[in-house]
Amino acid sequence: MPRFTRARRQLRAFVIAMAAAVAAPMLAAAPASAQILGLVDDTGVNPQDLARLLQQWGYRAEVKTDQQGEPEIVSAVEGLTFVIFFYDCNKSAKGKCLSYQFWAGFRDLNPPVTLEKLNDWNEKQRWTMCSTDGQGRVRVKMSVNPRGTDLEQNFKNWFNWWQRSLADFKKHINFRG
Repeated sequence: MPRFTRARRQLRAFVIAMAAAVAAPMLAAAPASAQILGLVDDTGVNPQDLARLLQQWGYRAEVKTDQQGEPEIVSAVEGLTFVIFFYDCNKSAKGKCLSYQFWAGFRDLNPPVTLEKLNDWNEKQRWTMCSTDGQGRVRVKMSVNPRGTDLEQNFKNWFNWWQRSLADFKKHINFRG
């Protein structure tokens, strides 16, 4: 089966799951029920919560702080270390952040990945994108806006998509590491 057809079905299933996650709070009888469902409010998501979910699912999840003082989670999947970077974090909102990004880097690729190969990936993907720094290092990333959804289900959906994307990207660039 062509990869494009499989990706289209995966995307359709993902969109249906996301629509269900967005519709769930609308069905709630009272505003208090949104808190029971664990919905992400306008203050964002706490990186510690995502780290705990990764650990519950059997993955390593180390919460660190980057050079700008923002939180990040270091983990691994598909035999690769990846990082979740957090953006628009609010110290007064108990460390919650409005968005996050999955990120993985590849270096010392032999043969080097061509710009045409990277552009081909970006042209065919919707949720992930890749780039190079011009020094032979390649990175793939996926940004997430978690607000207004059930925290665990939303993160699980995006994490599953990230796993599939990493596996596909490794094949795309013929990564053997």
